[in-house]
Amino acid sequence: MTKNPFVTFKGLRQAALTLCLALAVVVSASHDYRPTQLDLVIAPYRHGLVAWELSHFADKWFHRLGKLLPGGENRGALEKRQQVAEFFRLGQELELLEHHQRFGLEDTDRLTPPGAPESVRLEIAELMEQRRRMQADVEETIESEISAVLISEGFSTGFGLVFPPVDTTFAAAPGVLILSPRNRIQRITAIPLKPGLTNADKEGIEDEILLQQNLAALVEEIGGIATFPSVVEAGGNMRHAVVTAAHEWLHHWFFFRPLGQGFWDDHHMTTLNETAATLGGWEIGNRVYATLTGEPSEPLVATDLASRTLAYNTAILETRLTTDELLSLGKIEEAEAYMEERRLLLAEDGFWIRKLNQAFFAFRQSYATDPASTSPIASQLKGLRERSESLEDFLRTVAGFGSYAEFLKHLEGI
Repeated sequence: MTKNPFVTFKGLRQAALTLCLALAVVVSASHDYRPTQLDLVIAPYRHGLVAWELSHFADKWFHRLGKLLPGGENRGALEKRQQVAEFFRLGQELELLEHHQRFGLEDTDRLTPPGAPESVRLEIAELMEQRRRMQADVEETIESEISAVLISEGFSTGFGLVFPPVDTTFAAAPGVLILSPRNRIQRITAIPLKPGLTNADKEGIEDEILLQQNLAALVEEIGGIATFPSVVEAGGNMRHAVVTAAHEWLHHWFFFRPLGQGFWDDHHMTTLNETAATLGGWEIGNRVYATLTGEPSEPLVATDLASRTLAYNTAILETRLTTDELLSLGKIEEAEAYMEERRLLLAEDGFWIRKLNQAFFAFRQSYATDPASTSPIASQLKGLRERSESLEDFLRTVAGFGSYAEFLKHLEGI
């Protein structure tokens, strides 16, 4: 009697989950996890990476195996790309509705009548369900398009495959807790937190850490995280989603090379990793976006990958430099008062920042293309990219550096 393939997949999935859980237990048993004061503060909000992996890793790959069954995949490239476009169109509509649900409907020209929150909730639920039904297929299409760009750039193995495979899940990305000393701008640690925390939750965590640890803390929302599969926050902005997916894949790829293995060695290596992934992800993602939409690929923006205005760039860099100067003189309270004054001025100009403190700048320092960063690594990497024969050549060169000193020595020799 022929076995039902879905029953077989179910059994394999259960076995894979059991193996992963067993490995997690073995690894955790070898560590001392007595909680610190910081652990106790963030325990209710900490993102469970092991649990997330157990619930998503197997599902992604068994969905792919299902496509290998007879009749599992019969859509053409055009239909797949149209589905991707529809997924993000629905995302834009969903974002609009959620905004109006949160802040009111009176400023919209939609036909949804004011005073009908139940109808809005039902429409939101329907849009979310439509996106859920197509999400796995959309993820696969985007993964395939990213893989195609990587293969064309020379990143494939001898078997014509990309390793590690491009694997992305569109989901609510976790938040991240950034800690910095108060007397200088320095990223001490970054701790993943659950997605969807309220401002009250964030401020409660930050205030408690300030009180207990005398550290500047910031809970920040991020666009993606390089778990496997990576998590990408995918609303209605297709370009942002594919660029972020490419960025997170580069972190996977760097992990097997000196650059990624030195990620946590010092702040220079963290910044080198993040900035190389930003520049490479922008190039790869833009090519994927052009393929999916037929629109021309955008050139690499020289100073502003975050699409901020020149006014914001100038103001935030000025704030950073003045804060550094005050902190270097030991004027901690004056620096903190100055940052709050600047935050309010930026808000008046339409640039809303929930909290502007040392941790805000410490987080952005790791992304040297960010206008709030004073790192020279962005200009150094851009110069190296201009002198590289190809994107592959650039990324393979950068991936080979096990220290920032090696990177600087290479620049001196070219």
